[in-house]
Amino acid sequence: MKIVRIFSLFLIAATMLTSCDFFRSLVGKPTSKDIERMRIEAQAKKQRELDSINKAKADSLALLAAMEAEKNALKDRFYVVLGSFKVQGNAEKMYAFLEKNNYTPKAIKFKNGFELVSAASTNNLQEALRILDELLEYEYCPEDVWVYDVKQGLHE
Repeated sequence: MKIVRIFSLFLIAATMLTSCDFFRSLVGKPTSKDIERMRIEAQAKKQRELDSINKAKADSLALLAAMEAEKNALKDRFYVVLGSFKVQGNAEKMYAFLEKNNYTPKAIKFKNGFELVSAASTNNLQEALRILDELLEYEYCPEDVWVYDVKQGLHE
């Protein structure tokens, strides 16, 4: 009976003096250090996923901005301008009018807040002047038609 008491006291002391990690390691379960390491690894994986998503969003926004800039880029050097408007609605009316008359208009935003509406564009000045003369023949054409050279750098 004395041996059973000693063994019981030893077992109680061993349990109190050692941690659960000792017994968990005996049965092959993860210890508190293992659990903490797994928690840190899970947090790191989640952060990598969030970083990847944020980078994808930033890349998408940059691509959209580049596409918008390319869409609005002035590809030709000379633009035959029929009007310069401070009021957006007036520019839209001129744009629609030119489309209705089989032109391919281009809206050009200037740094001073005006929006120009161009009826045609070209890389050749003589061609731009020929188009200007052609437009002046039409009744609807204003008298102050002019040619804008993008090298002036007045546009946004």
